[in-house]
Parts: sequence; C-alpha cells; structure tokens
Amino acid sequence: MIQFFNVSKTFYGEVKVEALIDINLHIKKGEFVFLVGPSGAGKSTLTRLLIREELPTKGQLLVEDRSLLRMKGKEIAYYRRKIGFVFQDFRLLMNRTVYENVAFAMEAIEMPAAEIRERVPAILEMVGLKDKLHAYPHQLSGGQQQRVCIARAVVNDPKIIIADEPTGNLDPDNSWEVMTLFRAINKRGTTVIIATHDRDMVNLMKKRVVALSNGRIVRDEERGEY
Repeated sequence: MIQFFNVSKTFYGEVKVEALIDINLHIKKGEFVFLVGPSGAGKSTLTRLLIREELPTKGQLLVEDRSLLRMKGKEIAYYRRKIGFVFQDFRLLMNRTVYENVAFAMEAIEMPAAEIRERVPAILEMVGLKDKLHAYPHQLSGGQQQRVCIARAVVNDPKIIIADEPTGNLDPDNSWEVMTLFRAINKRGTTVIIATHDRDMVNLMKKRVVALSNGRIVRDEERGEY
C-alpha cells in the first residue's frame, strides 16, 4: 500500500540537514506500525512526506501504486481525504463544540448535511464521547481532547491514519485509552502509523516497529519493542 524507494529528504538553510537518508519501506494495507527513535531521527519528516506536506529530495514514494511526487492540485486534495492525521498538540478549534470540531472535517470535503448529522454522533460514540457533543475543548481533559482529534481523523473513513506523538501530552491511563482506540480502528482494516517516544506503550502493544536513527532505518521488526 505504501512504498518508499530510496527516499531521502534534505533541508537546505544556513545549515544543511539530511532528515531522511535512503529510506526503503513497505507498509501493507491494514498494518499497524510504530515509528520510533530519538528526537531528530526523522519520524516527523517521514509522516509529513506521507501527507504530502513535504516532498522527497530523492527517491520515489507510492501510495496505492500512485506517485505522491507527481500529484497536482485536485489530486492532492483528493488523496488527503483518504488520510486521517492526529496531532500531538490537538489543534482543535477552541470556539467550536466537540460536534462542530468533528463536523468541520466533513464540511471541508463538502459532505451532505444529512450525512454529517448521522455520522458525527456515531463516531463520537465510538470514541466514548457521546455525552460531550455540545462541550467545548476547554471543558475536556487532555485524553478527551485527543479522542476528539481521533474522531475528527476517522470521521471521513480514511484508508490510513497517521499520528505524530499522540500520547505525548497524556498520562499513562489516557495513553492506553488512546492506543486502544487506534487498535480498534486498525481492526476495522485501516492502516495505522504512529510516530512515538512512548517506550512502554510500544513494548506493550507488540506491533511492527520501524526504528530510525539519524535519518536512516536501523531496525524493522514484526511484534517488536522500542
């Protein structure tokens, strides 16, 4: 489903930074993959390539046999509809309710109002927030805010979920609840890719682990540990 062929990403500025070097990686449909490694290893750069926020300096990146490098305009917008992204810092709209935050993701792709009214409550029930439809983000705990982010990411039924440090601001109990949600989403057939520093959670989950260091893949293990 996702294929990196000799992908490198270099940032040029006052200092040249080789963020990714010669990455070869194949992720199958329906896999659950942890990206691990120290800060600066290249995890976030890899996720930004997948959402086409960045383009490789060298190499080829394919998703469902389509080159992300060759996409233009409407193709990029259509591709991004197939991807849900979960941020560490939530990025919720603070002046909108939980319902409105999730509905916004559907409104952005011009889904019919009737479908929004039906689907948003169902997704919020799935993430355990059916009683928080009319609450505002500041009225929620950190774990609840992250679940809103997950609901927003999955409401359009994406084929791929990408999360960048989704438990970075959460305590252990909330971290486990969030990871349990990702596992449930994965069991529905969605490909899940999570960049994380959460050693304990990775070791507990026993999923595929791709470790990066200094922009290179140094380890790729099924049922791996941090």
